[in-house]
Amino acid sequence: MASITRLGRGKQPPRAIDFVDSTDGGKRKRIRLGVVTHDIAEETKRRVEKLLTAKILNQPIDQETARWLTGISEEIHSRLARSGLCDSRAPAPESPSLGKFCSKYLDQRKHELKPGSIQRLGHTCDRLTECFGPTTPISTISADSAKDWRAGMAAEGLAEATIRLHCRHAKLLFNDAVERELLSKSPFATLKSSSVAAVNDRFVSAEELAAILEACPNAEWRTLVGLARLAGLRCPSETHGVCWSDVDWDLHRLTVYAPKTDSTRIIPISASLLAILQDAFDAADDGSETILSLSRNNLHRGFSVILKRAGIIQWPDLFQTLRRSCEIEWATHFPQHAVSRWLGHSMQVSERHYLSVTDDLFEVAAAFNPLRAAESAAVGHGIGPHPVATAQDASRPLNAQLAPCHGLRHDASQSGVGRGGIEPPTPGFSILCSTN
Repeated sequence: MASITRLGRGKQPPRAIDFVDSTDGGKRKRIRLGVVTHDIAEETKRRVEKLLTAKILNQPIDQETARWLTGISEEIHSRLARSGLCDSRAPAPESPSLGKFCSKYLDQRKHELKPGSIQRLGHTCDRLTECFGPTTPISTISADSAKDWRAGMAAEGLAEATIRLHCRHAKLLFNDAVERELLSKSPFATLKSSSVAAVNDRFVSAEELAAILEACPNAEWRTLVGLARLAGLRCPSETHGVCWSDVDWDLHRLTVYAPKTDSTRIIPISASLLAILQDAFDAADDGSETILSLSRNNLHRGFSVILKRAGIIQWPDLFQTLRRSCEIEWATHFPQHAVSRWLGHSMQVSERHYLSVTDDLFEVAAAFNPLRAAESAAVGHGIGPHPVATAQDASRPLNAQLAPCHGLRHDASQSGVGRGGIEPPTPGFSILCSTN
């Protein structure tokens, strides 16, 4: 139906596809391909024959040919269209400028995202327009310039977590442009943008917490610190939204609404936090609904003064560190799935951003005596908790530590268990009991 024609001499001459269109009075038509290899010419000939057959039989083309037709250059596609083998492509929409596209995107997302998220997206838009210019069409931004934009932020000294946040936002913007068919692909698609855990292993111990509570000027500040350190509440979005009606004094439980995730969770109230809440309740004005009436402004400044009064050096991420310390403490005593539920995030987030190894765990592990634990398990037949090992146990001679185990072995020979063991004998075996 179609044939390949060489339009010149040499090893790599220009080629064309010739065919006869029976639907157009049997006219002979030619599609010039330019300088291409013989394999490409053969593949193009096969596609042309499929297009011609579909036209003659008035049938839709197959999906494979449709994808090929979409991916070829505009020049070859227009030659196929002039030959009547396909329809002309619709003109590409005009590429909007970066400034206008960012403004439109932010305006449309205001109804879906929280104000804080819109503000952070706006910071990324400011960085993009500052680098590329607000009047630059988005179609002219290449993957190479996108990588230069990321490298420029690193050169400024921005933290890796901040850089990746801006890259995630840029991907959101340009993925939206792809979905609107303004771009064929996003130039920011290959940039690293996954979140990274902050390097902060600071743990606020019980002794430090007692000193901080002692340095607080009033019951409200003690309540704020207690809710953050002993209940793991986010400050101020969760701490300032808790009401007295959310406190279950009988079951020692607290209902917390999280604006960040738009969800409600129930957390336990420890004895220490219960005492703090009781003092705050006694000092609260009659008819007050919310537990805290402290202003959300300048909380970090006020807490810095309290830390200085307590003689404690200020740490980064003041209130976030209190929340992280609460989770670390809970994770050493309770199952992680319960702790993550109380904190209001997944176990993956806990492991990546919150949990860390404290000095207390190193001390407990150094004092742990596995031989003593095995002895206790043998005596109790594996039932009940193991006694905590002490440094004195670890300093005992090895023979003295093993002596109780030898005694157990001798006592077993005098027990009422026969040679056959506890289980009944298995037919076909010469040994009556297991020797493993």
